[in-house]
Amino acid sequence: MYLIHLHFSPPPEGGDLPSGVEEVLYEVQPAIDLAVRHVREDGAPVLGLYVRAPDLHAAELWAAVAWRAVTRRIAGAAGWTLRKAEAPLLIVDELA
Repeated sequence: MYLIHLHFSPPPEGGDLPSGVEEVLYEVQPAIDLAVRHVREDGAPVLGLYVRAPDLHAAELWAAVAWRAVTRRIAGAAGWTLRKAEAPLLIVDELA
């Protein structure tokens, strides 16, 4: 299982990611076990997805493809530009 973060740019009018995104992600990609919405320090939204996949590349690809499917199903989602789908680099203080 991989944690993949989807990073977005908002539409020109701004706003929040549309409601229901998480539920549709589960429908379009059964390999997604959990989708969590949060906000970066700069205020940009991020979706954290736990994806069951054979490797990191597949997990990132499946997450991006799932987002494209969401944009076709939820009004307002297509205005959000997916900038990257990647596993976050986690730094553990004790190991640094």
